[in-house]
Amino acid sequence: MTASFIDPDEYEQAAARDDFSKAGRERAEARRAKPNGHGEAKPNGKTKAPEIWTPEIVMTETLIATPPVRPKFVIDGLLPCGLIYVAGRPKGGKSLLALQMAVAVASGKPLWGREVDAGRCWYIDIENARWRVHDRLTRAGIDTSHIPNLAWSFDWKRGNQNALTEALDRMPVRMLVVDVWAKFRAPLDRRQDQYEQEGSELAFLAREANERAMAIIAVGHTTKSDLGDVYAQIGGSTAVAGGADALFVLRKEADDRRVLHMTGRDVADSRLLLRLGDDLQFRFMCDADAMVSNEQLAYLRVIAQGAGFQSQIAKALKVSSAAVSKMVSRLLEAGLVRRPMGVLSLSEIGRQIIEAEQQ
Repeated sequence: MTASFIDPDEYEQAAARDDFSKAGRERAEARRAKPNGHGEAKPNGKTKAPEIWTPEIVMTETLIATPPVRPKFVIDGLLPCGLIYVAGRPKGGKSLLALQMAVAVASGKPLWGREVDAGRCWYIDIENARWRVHDRLTRAGIDTSHIPNLAWSFDWKRGNQNALTEALDRMPVRMLVVDVWAKFRAPLDRRQDQYEQEGSELAFLAREANERAMAIIAVGHTTKSDLGDVYAQIGGSTAVAGGADALFVLRKEADDRRVLHMTGRDVADSRLLLRLGDDLQFRFMCDADAMVSNEQLAYLRVIAQGAGFQSQIAKALKVSSAAVSKMVSRLLEAGLVRRPMGVLSLSEIGRQIIEAEQQ
């Protein structure tokens, strides 16, 4: 069957006739008169004619025959191209996470065992003073001579989209961080719909990211609500969650433990357990589904120290043989340890947990 399309001339003739009700025409004119609508309000109250635009139509056989080039991940399996919204509670470490990713991409060094597609990074830090950023880089032991591709801006005229596009034209980057997005976007007009305003601002960043095949990280906050869905805790209207290509939510589980929840169009739904060190660097411990209790961690420590038999574990931890047998069964089932030739040892996941805990 051949697809048929309405002839534009026939559509205009139909529209010229009084086929639409007066109320319908008035509603259409009102929508076009909105600042965020298809037209613009003029000082005299009249509307500017909407821009004439013709969409490109691609048939399925053409799409299959000439597949588009898929953009490379900026950080393999973790950070895709597009707009990534990173949210968390104040002082929860979301800015430290964004900085660690930026340093990895700018330096070309792997992050948590994942390869990066190295390139220039631009960090727009609107919340922190220069001395605080300097302290963070120093505490992390980062040799800035090895990351010449990391650029900074410490202020921004809110809502100035032209300044961003012109800067990116002059200085193409692989990754951009906007921290925080609420102070970067145009101030909200309380007389206008919040969803439309936030949606328009995020659509601009998403379009820039995808057209330039780069990653833009917008940093934001979560609310205090205890909703079951962690992504529903992202502050702002639902346009924030809906307008991003990927969502990262960083939640504090303990003083030095964080769980990074991730979902998106190109990112598999996952949860990573991270440990925040004194050097302000996050270490990957394991998938959060394999998160261990303090009791399990004690067992992993003694096994890592060479206790390969249950009797040795019982002696080291001063617990009964029955308790050791039950816990070892749980660790084996969780894939945290293995027992080749009857001798217990850490699995790859168990080893990562112990190494991250010791750093």
